[in-house]
Amino acid sequence: MKEYNFIKKTIKEAGKLLLQKREEGFFIMQKNDDPRNIITNVDKEINKFIINAIKKEFPSHGIYSEEGEGIKNTNDYLWTIDPIDGTANFSRNIPHFAVCIGVLKKEVPVAGGVYNPITDELFSFKKGEGVFLNNKTICVSKITELSKAHILFHAGRKENLREWGGESYKTLLGNAKKTSNLASSSLDACFVAAGRVEANVYGTLSTLDISSAIGILKEAGGIIANEDKEDISLSSKPQKVFMTNNKKILNSLIELI
Repeated sequence: MKEYNFIKKTIKEAGKLLLQKREEGFFIMQKNDDPRNIITNVDKEINKFIINAIKKEFPSHGIYSEEGEGIKNTNDYLWTIDPIDGTANFSRNIPHFAVCIGVLKKEVPVAGGVYNPITDELFSFKKGEGVFLNNKTICVSKITELSKAHILFHAGRKENLREWGGESYKTLLGNAKKTSNLASSSLDACFVAAGRVEANVYGTLSTLDISSAIGILKEAGGIIANEDKEDISLSSKPQKVFMTNNKKILNSLIELI
């Protein structure tokens, strides 16, 4: 598949460039005057690099980027980009962030990659052909009991979610084996896909820019649903999201929180 091979090549090149730019130094800016919502000049440079590569190889395809500067979709294919998912981690030299590149066909993820250039881990998938970590097949864990599960939980910044977030976190501490927050939604999804954790819970999450990670998790046998247990839609608008390895863990989480 031409798109899949392009993703694997381009995402590695973007990761190499990202590390180079990090060593050269970077500066941090706020989004929408919110000091907790940041972007760096490296985000913008990696975004431009990926968009230019897609334009050159697939000039008729649409492009959506978390950082803007995309291209309106004119046919069945739409590329989705997050140049640095986990910018806060990147800005503090915490080695948990990733480059995300995915492609949708008629709004369905068909190929994608999530690459952590620090660990040199590339998660990727081709719809119907499997999901891989550095070319080795991966799948979700078989754990079905919440008491044995590792859960990643992120309530979000919105004021109306604070009470729910605090109560939910306290509940999870008493019912799950371990509860953490790693602060990179694409890698979180890939960790469920690889069986490293059993679930992620987000009080608010924009899903379109990390379509590659969502495709990876679904291809690995995972579930991505809303609080009504319905499949989530790919959207730039924030929504509450549950990512789990199976229905039993999903049901347990929704019953609890």
